[in-house]
Parts: sequence; structure tokens; C-alpha cells
Amino acid sequence: MQDVAVAIVMDTGRVLIGKRRQGTRYQGVWEFPGGKVEPGESPVDALRREVQEELGITAHHVTFLTATDHRYSDGGHFRVWYFLVTQWEGTPSMSLWEEHAWVSPDVLEGYALFDANRRILPQLRQYLDSSQDERFMFAALEQAELAAQRGEVPVGCVIVRQGNILAATHNRTEELSLATAHAEVLAIAQACATTGSKWLGSGTTLYVTLEPCPMCAGAIVLARIERVVFGAHDPKAGACETLYTITSDRRLNHRAVVRGGVCADQARVLLQTFFDHHRTRQ
Repeated sequence: MQDVAVAIVMDTGRVLIGKRRQGTRYQGVWEFPGGKVEPGESPVDALRREVQEELGITAHHVTFLTATDHRYSDGGHFRVWYFLVTQWEGTPSMSLWEEHAWVSPDVLEGYALFDANRRILPQLRQYLDSSQDERFMFAALEQAELAAQRGEVPVGCVIVRQGNILAATHNRTEELSLATAHAEVLAIAQACATTGSKWLGSGTTLYVTLEPCPMCAGAIVLARIERVVFGAHDPKAGACETLYTITSDRRLNHRAVVRGGVCADQARVLLQTFFDHHRTRQ
């Protein structure tokens, strides 16, 4: 059984796939770059060598994703090692490829990938969702801190599509003297203005530091947002997991995937500090 090292090269939320030129083995099928592990090499060493030879880049940050056994249609039996390459030096060269594309992980299913590559897509999606969630939640926490500085309840929200932030805002109920000016509602309005659409749809994730209330959960459903990631649970008004499950209610015409508790401690400290200070001043 031959070991193969495969690189999932990432750039701004997209991954690189390509088809090899005519006359090469396994031509005409979309695949991630990579190749065989030579005698005496570790899979990581092989991965770094392969991306240098195939793409002309030097991989700096390599993260092991998974490994799987696979037998190709020509009888070749391989142990395939998958690594994420998120930082590199140089500009990728496509001279060995007949065709290439930078695509969102959300649309990889639509490409005729090698069976081995296709089998790891659920793990890739799960890993990318969880690894990016903390990064974007920190952006939401920055918005929450801005809210606190302006005398607003510190809840921040960002909306992301395919790695790009469409909206970033925070509670503005005091500033606007408007009970409905919650971070999520304002962010949805901002994202819809950015995209020119009333529905945000597939590939869109809303990050908010506090579990959405019933109003905001309803707005999430109406905007058809695909995922909701929140920080602290809200025992008084939480409408995603705690008091209600509006965003996943099967009786509604849209449901969002929900992940709660991301950076919950940081979000909770912001809220507690704000309300402690508010009570002290009264």
C-alpha cells in the first residue's frame, strides 16, 4: 500500500482543486494537489515537497485533517493523508494543471472529485466550520465591546458568507430609542443591503455573542440564514436552544443549523461586567 499526501490549500475561505494535464495519471478528474510519499519521508515532509513541486509554494502552516484507505479503479491501493495548508509563501503556479478553481467548501460536492477526496468532505466542512467559528466570534465580541463603551447592552453580531464578513454591528437600542434595534436585526438589514437580496441563504452564518431572542430568531428564519453560532446561552429569552427552538422548528419554512457556547465565557464576562457597573451607578 502506497502512502499519498494531499494538500487542501486554503485562501480566504476557498480551497484549491484542479485537473491534471492530458497524459498524466488520473487525468480529467478534479482533485486536491499532492502525491506519493517517498521512502524515508513522513507524510508532512511529502506534503511540503509536493506543494513546492506542483504549485511552487512553500507551505508554512500545515494541519493534519484525517487519513483514509482507498483503492483506485486501476487497482492502486493507497493510504491517503489529508492536510490543511492555510499559510504559504509564493504565488501558486498551475503549470501542471489543465484546469483549476478556487472554490468554497460548500460547493465541492458539485465537482467530480476522486472518491477518496469526496469521502472526506463532511470532515472538512465540520473542521472548517468549527475552526472559523472562534475567529468570527472574536469579531462579534469586538462589536459587543463597542456596544458596552457606548452604553448599550454588550451584544455583538457579524454575518459571514464563504469566509467574508457581510455585516458587523451591535445593539443600538439606546442610541436609536428603538426596542427592536438588536444586533442580529441590524446585522441582517446590513447584510441584505450588502448583497441586494432579502434572503441571505446558503453558505451564510450569523455569529452573535448572546443567544438570539424570539424576535431575532424569527428574523433569522425569515432571512433564511444557514447557520447560527452564538456565545452565551440566555436563560431569560434564548430562542435557539434554551427557552425555545425557533431556528430549528420543523413547522417553519426554514431551519438553521445552530451551534451554541462558542466563546461563551468571554461573552458572559462582558455582560456581567456591564450589568454590575450599571447597578453600581444606580
